Amino acid sequence: MQIYQGINELIGSNILGVLMSLGIGLIIGLEREYDKLKEEKGIAGMRTFPIVAILGFSLASLTKLFTPWLLIISLGAFILFLAVNQFSQKQEEYGQGLTTNLALIATFVLGIMVSVEYYRDALAIAVIIVTLLSLKTRFRSVISNITSEELFAFIKFSIIALLILPFLPNKEYGPDHLLNPFEIGSIIVIVSFLNFIGYFLVKFVGSKKGIILTAILGGLISSTAVAWNYASRSKASPDLSKKYSAGIIVASAIMFPRLALLSYIFNNALLKYLALPFGLLTLVCVIATLILMRKDDHKPDTNIKLGNPLNMLNAIGFGVVYVLILYAVFYSEKILGESGLYYSALIAGLADTDAITISMAKFSLDGEQLKLASSVIIAATISNMLVKLGITLFKGSKITGKFVSYAFGSVILLGIIYILASRG
Repeated sequence: MQIYQGINELIGSNILGVLMSLGIGLIIGLEREYDKLKEEKGIAGMRTFPIVAILGFSLASLTKLFTPWLLIISLGAFILFLAVNQFSQKQEEYGQGLTTNLALIATFVLGIMVSVEYYRDALAIAVIIVTLLSLKTRFRSVISNITSEELFAFIKFSIIALLILPFLPNKEYGPDHLLNPFEIGSIIVIVSFLNFIGYFLVKFVGSKKGIILTAILGGLISSTAVAWNYASRSKASPDLSKKYSAGIIVASAIMFPRLALLSYIFNNALLKYLALPFGLLTLVCVIATLILMRKDDHKPDTNIKLGNPLNMLNAIGFGVVYVLILYAVFYSEKILGESGLYYSALIAGLADTDAITISMAKFSLDGEQLKLASSVIIAATISNMLVKLGITLFKGSKITGKFVSYAFGSVILLGIIYILASRG
C-alpha cells in the first residue's frame, strides 16, 4: 500500500482512482475487443469497459458529497439498461452475450471498489475475470472431452466436499477419543482432491506428451499404478525398457514432494525435518531418470489407464486405512515405543504412504516428536519403494528390473542411513 500512498500524495486520490479505473477497464476491454474481432460481433470493447469503470468510480465518489442512493439507483439503472439491450432486436445484429453483460456489471463494481481504495483487490479481481473470459475456447475443448463418468465424479466430489463435509461433527469419539468425523472426512477430501487434479492433468496434459511427463503426472495419482503399467509394457516391448524404467523412477520421485505437501498441510513444522532427506531421495530419482533418458529417440505408448477419477469405494477405503493406521500408530508407540511406530510404517507403506504421513504429522503436532515422525515417514516410503521394486521385477523386463533396482536400491539405502543417523 505504500506505493499507492506515494502516488496518491503526488497526483491526488481522484486522479489516481481514475487512472486505476481506466487500467482495469482496459484490461477487461482488451480481452472483449479481441473476442469481438474473432466473432465479428459485439458492442462492448476497448472503449466501453474503461468508460464503465470510470463511471462506477465517479458515481461512488459523488456519493460522499450527496447520497448513497445515487450509486444504488445508478447501478440499478445500468443493469436495467443491459437487460433491455440483451432482449432487444439489436441482439441479433451485435451478438452481445450474457457473459459480456456480466463483465460490464463487474467492471462497474470494480470502479466502485477503486473509489474506496481497494486497489489491489480490484486489480486481482480484474485479472481473474480476464482469465476466465480468455479461457472460453479452452473450457469448451475440455468440456467436450469430459466423459459422463468424469462429470458424475466431479459432481460426487462437490457433494462430498461442499455438502457433506461441513456438516460432519468436529468432535472426538471412540476408544481413546481418536475418531473425529470431520478430520477423517477432511483427509479423504484432501487426498481425493489431489488424485482428482492428478487424473485430469494426465488426461489433458500428460496424454501423448511423452512418457516422462505422463509418468510425472501419473505419479500425482499413484506411482504404484505407473509402475504396474510401465513394467508390463517394458516386458511387451523390451527395446523400450530404458524409457519405461525412467518413467517408473520419475513417477516414484513425485511421491516425495507429494508427501511433503501433505505433511505441510497437517503439520507445517514437520516439513523442516523432511526437506533434506526428501530432497536427496528425489534428486537420486531425477538423476537416474536423466541418465536413462539420454540419447534415445523411441516414442513409446504413454497412455496410462488410471481408472475412475473418484472411486468412492477407494475413498472410503482410504478413510478406513487411515483410521487403522491412526490406531496402529497410537498403540504401537504406547506398547512398543519408537520401534512400534517403525513396524506400523513398514506395514502401512506396503499399501499407502499418504495415510501414515498424515497420521505421523498429527502425531507430532506437539513439536516434541518431529524428528521421530520424519524417520517413520521415511521408513514408510522405503516399504513402498520395495513394493514397487517387487512389481517391476515381477512384471517387467529384465533390463527394466535392473535399472529400477539400481535407482530404488540407492533410495532405500539412503533412507536407511538417514533413519539410523537420526536415531543415533
